[in-house]
Amino acid sequence: MKRTWLILGCALALGLGLTACDDGGTDPEDSGIGGDDGSMTMEDSGPGPSTPVVMAFDGTDEVEADLSCRGTATAPTGSGASTFNAALANFGGEGLVGGLEIHYFPNNAPSADVACDAPCVSVTTDAAGMAELMGSADAWFGYRVVAGMGTTTTGTDADFVNVIQMNEPTPEDGGMAGLIAVAESLVGGFLGIAGISQDPMNGAVTGTAVDCQGRPLVNAQIRLFDDSGQIPFNTDTKAFYFNDAGSLPDARATESSQSGLYGVGNVPLPTNNTVQIGVYGTVSEGGSQELIGCESIVVGEDTISILNVSPLRSDGPSCGE
Repeated sequence: MKRTWLILGCALALGLGLTACDDGGTDPEDSGIGGDDGSMTMEDSGPGPSTPVVMAFDGTDEVEADLSCRGTATAPTGSGASTFNAALANFGGEGLVGGLEIHYFPNNAPSADVACDAPCVSVTTDAAGMAELMGSADAWFGYRVVAGMGTTTTGTDADFVNVIQMNEPTPEDGGMAGLIAVAESLVGGFLGIAGISQDPMNGAVTGTAVDCQGRPLVNAQIRLFDDSGQIPFNTDTKAFYFNDAGSLPDARATESSQSGLYGVGNVPLPTNNTVQIGVYGTVSEGGSQELIGCESIVVGEDTISILNVSPLRSDGPSCGE
């Protein structure tokens, strides 16, 4: 499986005219991953090197990031019962996905395995890629897409991997939420372009770093933590970032682009299957990096865990600080 994913990724990279592709025998520095600048290999949570000032992308321009809520924001609380529809999007592809089992966690606490014990509710998306869910409006929820064969609304059958996402806001009653399904072939392509040979016994995380207004952060970096401290990045466990369009990883990028998207492959699984994702960046010209945001996510074997990270909450994790 590892070699198949890598070959798929290299083929996709070459087909797209990209030059960075780790075939498993290329030195990480030659493939644009890692390096000696400290941005991808730091092993402590102290101040990092000065990097370009973190900005926000407003859809047109890079502007000053709004970090005014850093340290004072709190997790949202529910504002009333909500029955809403959820649409399961085919990430990186067309249409919605039907026939996949969804584990819905209204308490925002997905299990690390495929268990769905109360308050978890198991539903299967219909042929239109939709499911009806109930929760508390505005409160965060989590979900798991269980790996299996699904059919897109464009009529394509595909194998999809396990996906976990947390900290998703529950819509108002009658509203719509978007869930994400990821095709197995797409995982291999993306991680291959990033120069990563993913071990299915490990996890992978991805998401978007945002400011207080929900705008993508530019020039931010990611670090991971477990209960023992910072998880070091190396030739196996690698952070990567996406291009400005958010459509593909950029294997040579060392900070987030206008898309704000990040990823980490080959995440070793802690005993509690939970890692903290820290967003770091320089907030003033010439200054050292600071912790901007930190959130926790459940990780699992052969699973993509998705988490969008906002500025620090007063009631949130601290990423080793």
